[in-house]
Amino acid sequence: MAQAAFGEDVLPPEGIHETRESLLAAINSWAKPRGYAFTTGKSTKTANRRVKVTYAYDRYKAPPSPRIDRIRQTSSRRTGCKFSVLAKQSREGGSWVLAHRPDRECARHNHPPSDDPSAHPAHRSIEGQDAITISNLVMSGSTARDIRTYLHNNSSTLATQRDVYNRIAATRRDLRKGQSSI
Repeated sequence: MAQAAFGEDVLPPEGIHETRESLLAAINSWAKPRGYAFTTGKSTKTANRRVKVTYAYDRYKAPPSPRIDRIRQTSSRRTGCKFSVLAKQSREGGSWVLAHRPDRECARHNHPPSDDPSAHPAHRSIEGQDAITISNLVMSGSTARDIRTYLHNNSSTLATQRDVYNRIAATRRDLRKGQSSI
């Protein structure tokens, strides 16, 4: 079976976004159908006090060295892919400008695209109405399995069972408001 390859339109379109959060959401919605996701790779302040952010492929770090003798057989999702884009805060400080990096190595992947968007945690985040729904179901006594089934039937979320468990734990922490569970 031949491996799929990335298309010519792999880089998100350059443009201006109102907030840093909307920029990340826009580039991840661009990347989702193409089989990859972005995370914040590096964030620095320039000499004129503007913020410059490098959004990198979510598996961008180099894989661990196989020469290290390990007791456990571990695996890693990291590929060493240098695919990334730059975002700079505008001079006024309000909007963000997305630009492609000049280096050709940063404009291509060193691996095939993912088969499923749920392979990337950035696409599995539970936010907004789904988070409220989970909170309501937890407070009504529903089990994690029932909550996941409900979400997959009534929402477009890609959340896994582990993501649902994590959101349930966050809901319970919020309900306790810092008090010990003991």
